[in-house]
Amino acid sequence: MPGRYAALLDRGPEHPEELSPFARELRRLLTGAALRSVGEPAGERYLEVHLARADDPEPVIVALEMFGKGNLLVAHGGTLAAVAETRRWAHRQVRVGAPYSRPPVRLDPWAIGRAELEAELARSRTDLASTLAARLSFGGPVAEELIARVHLDGAEPAAARAPLAAERLHGAVGELLREVGDRPRGFLYRRGEVAVDATPYVSARWEGLEGVAREDRPSFSESAVEFFRTLVVVPPSPEEAEAARRVRELERLREQQSAAVAELAESSQALRETAETILAHYAEAEAALELRRAGGGESAPFEADLAGRRVPLRVDRSPRESARELFEEAKRQQAKLAGARVALAETEARQAAGGLRRARAEAPAARRSKPHWFERFRWFLSSEGTVVIGGRDATSNDLMVRRNLKEGDRYVHADLHGAASVIVKHPPPGAPVISELTLREAGQWAVVYSRAWRAGLASASAFWVEPEQVSKAGASGEFVGRGAWAIHGTKHFLKDLPLEIGLGTVDYEGEALWSAAPPAALRARGRLRAILVPGEERERAGVESSLAAELGLSRDRLQSLLPAGGLAIQRT
Repeated sequence: MPGRYAALLDRGPEHPEELSPFARELRRLLTGAALRSVGEPAGERYLEVHLARADDPEPVIVALEMFGKGNLLVAHGGTLAAVAETRRWAHRQVRVGAPYSRPPVRLDPWAIGRAELEAELARSRTDLASTLAARLSFGGPVAEELIARVHLDGAEPAAARAPLAAERLHGAVGELLREVGDRPRGFLYRRGEVAVDATPYVSARWEGLEGVAREDRPSFSESAVEFFRTLVVVPPSPEEAEAARRVRELERLREQQSAAVAELAESSQALRETAETILAHYAEAEAALELRRAGGGESAPFEADLAGRRVPLRVDRSPRESARELFEEAKRQQAKLAGARVALAETEARQAAGGLRRARAEAPAARRSKPHWFERFRWFLSSEGTVVIGGRDATSNDLMVRRNLKEGDRYVHADLHGAASVIVKHPPPGAPVISELTLREAGQWAVVYSRAWRAGLASASAFWVEPEQVSKAGASGEFVGRGAWAIHGTKHFLKDLPLEIGLGTVDYEGEALWSAAPPAALRARGRLRAILVPGEERERAGVESSLAAELGLSRDRLQSLLPAGGLAIQRT
């Protein structure tokens, strides 16, 4: 079941007599294929089933994505032949006809060595449970199981006792692998009549808990099916289902129009370049025509090789006439392209309007007329509730630093020329002091709104200093331009900051405010709705439109939150 679990059963579940189009396509692709192997690449929640037919040398791959909303896809000959859900990321597309590729591989938690495990724990800035679940890719349930087995506190900072924790955890991982083995048994845990978990090992985190009973099953697949089938999924209302259908239809239409725009733009450009090649190599084109005429060639078009490009020529036309025809066809393609772009813009407007209507319908209360002081700048709330502000341009950089950088604050800047100034405000009396966690979140935010994003970097560095180290007086009379500030003294560097930004709402003085912030800060202070990473700039408009529709925001409001450059939705 995509997004939930995979199980091997003696017989399949009951299904409707009328198969869905996707199920019919699966039957067509897989009938007669024999199972060859099953793998889980690099320990990811990604199952790959390899099948083959005697009459076909190309294998058939059935892949099950068990992360996010889940997905099921079939590839043949290195190309996707069927997908349950079309998806697009910065470096991977899941759609029929696209090349088959696996999701990006992270660290394999089941093959990690003790030294590498210790290094990851020592680098972590979060608690032990979060580090194991997210950074080390074990996932929540397995992370909790490992912590229970080694008798450590999951809420303790991961780096606090990294050597001891790494030694114990490395042993526990090996123990868990041995227990699971090649043919894992199943263990179902119930609290009263309610199934609370299914595992392929005897779970230390459930053993001994009052009211929780264990039931053994011959295989993990049986316990998983029994457990997951008890989970109740609340069906959407007819109104919600209809609204979701309209959103999907608009998204499919937008994808088709985007593909048409890209195809027309590419075709028009290729026609122009071919015509320009003929004119640039006119003598070679005439020589090719003379050779063709000498051989008694017909007047039908033929292709000649000019400067490594195949170009169409005709013996009854001069090279200039052939080039003119190509230019005319390029103009016709450009006219079609203009119409396709208008149609795409209209679809995107419909998507944005639908998202805005949903946002208005879901809005809990009218927005106050007076904004908060920090909303004049870019801003977010750190995990610890500290207000962090940043400039939007050179003018606001100067104004913000002159008026708002006070004693007790911290000045943060990406380690790149031309980035925005960022100020971490001193917490009010009684609140926690500015911590390393808040400074790293501010540094991550600073690099997101720097040229590092448009450059498509995966990570970058920033630094922080005290307010008295920031001045308009450069060293030895050096000129400091508008929006820039001179830094004197030691810089405290923040390295390996990931270029990813979360979108969501935070709770501030009883209001839900939209914010773009490091994902960890949004999870701690409100609701995380999406995570973005750098992507292809030419695809930004499409990503904005789909994201605005998904979040229920207008594109103008969304654009005010986002960094400049390409976008890719990593997760919603």
